[in-house]
Amino acid sequence: MSDRVSKPEEQSVDSDYQADRVWLLSVQRKLYQWSLGNPEGQYRDLWNWVTDLHNLRYAWRTVATNKGKRTPGIDGKTVRSIQQGLGEAKFLAGLRQELRSGSYTPSPSRRKLIPKPGKPGEFRPLGIPTVKDRVVQCAIKQIMEPLFEARFWHVSYGFRPGRGCHGALEHIRMALRPRVKAVDGKRHMVPYQWVIEGDIKGCFDNIDHHHLMDRVRKRVGDRKLNHAIVQFLKAGVLSEEQFLRTESGTPQGGIISPLLANIALSVIEERYERWVNHQQKLRAHRACDGITAAMRIRMSDRKASRPVFFPIRYADDFIVLISGTFEEACKEKQACINNRHAVMRLTLSPEKTHITSVKDGFNFLGHRIRMRWDDRYGFTPRIEIPKVKAIDVRYRIKQITSRRNVLLSPSAILHMINPILRGWGNFYRFCTGAKSVLCSIDWYVRDRLWRWMQKKHPKAGARELARLCILRKTHLFHMGQLRVQRFQRGWMHTPDYAIITGEPEA
Repeated sequence: MSDRVSKPEEQSVDSDYQADRVWLLSVQRKLYQWSLGNPEGQYRDLWNWVTDLHNLRYAWRTVATNKGKRTPGIDGKTVRSIQQGLGEAKFLAGLRQELRSGSYTPSPSRRKLIPKPGKPGEFRPLGIPTVKDRVVQCAIKQIMEPLFEARFWHVSYGFRPGRGCHGALEHIRMALRPRVKAVDGKRHMVPYQWVIEGDIKGCFDNIDHHHLMDRVRKRVGDRKLNHAIVQFLKAGVLSEEQFLRTESGTPQGGIISPLLANIALSVIEERYERWVNHQQKLRAHRACDGITAAMRIRMSDRKASRPVFFPIRYADDFIVLISGTFEEACKEKQACINNRHAVMRLTLSPEKTHITSVKDGFNFLGHRIRMRWDDRYGFTPRIEIPKVKAIDVRYRIKQITSRRNVLLSPSAILHMINPILRGWGNFYRFCTGAKSVLCSIDWYVRDRLWRWMQKKHPKAGARELARLCILRKTHLFHMGQLRVQRFQRGWMHTPDYAIITGEPEA
């Protein structure tokens, strides 16, 4: 009898989820197409969609399936406690009523300090909102994201759906690839000679709320939605039972924070509009899009010996490729510090901002990028694994297989090592020459495990140790077996709402 009752209920829950997904996709597709067709317009009627039960249910499903569902906010409530107490339906109905009546007010976030990897003594503040605030933020993000995603430029990669750091690295490699051959058939001239490595100091904590909301209001004209965003920005944090006001910055740790940060940081690439996405029509008969026009302008400026600047950004980390002299690169570095970035009260970190030659190489997103001379083809760009990263992973393996862990079982040691190798190998398998680096680290890991086994069983011989290694239930992950290949930008996933099949929906 219980099975007959439970099966239709499970099917109804799944069908509701699919219905919510279809409804949200239709709304997002409409907003995306409208934003593409109205570059300077504001969409004013959004609050009804934000507070719609379809949108709230889908946002709840997103929050409830997230890894942080067991982390409570300042109210101590988790997803499970809400499901077992009030129930999902009553919780969403009450939340919708609060949003509709205007009585909803965000709670302060619970601050937790997260140690920065590789930087002992330094911490990154992380705000943990309540479950209710997470659902509302997710509902707002689902409606706002298509409006801004349609207007974000192609050189921005951080915190965007379907994009990641490997796409940004491949974009840099393609931009640095020489295209003009000399008489001998080799490529001697590189398209960019210098690069500015930019890193914004305290980015997420120093974004000016006033200028951020000015940029949001250019696309969002709904007053209730804008008021809700301001409430989240001003909600504050609770650190060690002490309330701290948030006069600037985005709520780091919130679901809506990455989108707001991208809206604010898009001023970086907009500074180079002429060479990235040329929006101003110098000729009325121009029929090509802004990206094609910018590519032609870059070519004409190089021929006329004028400087060319091309940025690529991943969240708050960005580089600017420069075609010109070193003096022009220094002038541009000082200009970007004093001008557009100051609008958001953001300053470049002096110790992390450098001007380097592309032939010497530079680091970006944990990779090493440099131009290498090949006797067959000339200069070719390479994305390589930095030596310091290989040294770091070897050090981590050495710490795990040290004498202090002799009392652990081999399976426990492998459960600690395998996630490190799997994540590290998949992150660097698109680099040039990655196969040799991965295989060398595999050899080092096997050597460290053998030495650890000798410490654990000091009286065992080589044959007995080999037999113990064969009989273990958990197997070592071998990075050398990963497929090493160049990352293809075509692998980047396009959001479903960005796939335009016809006319905008009514």
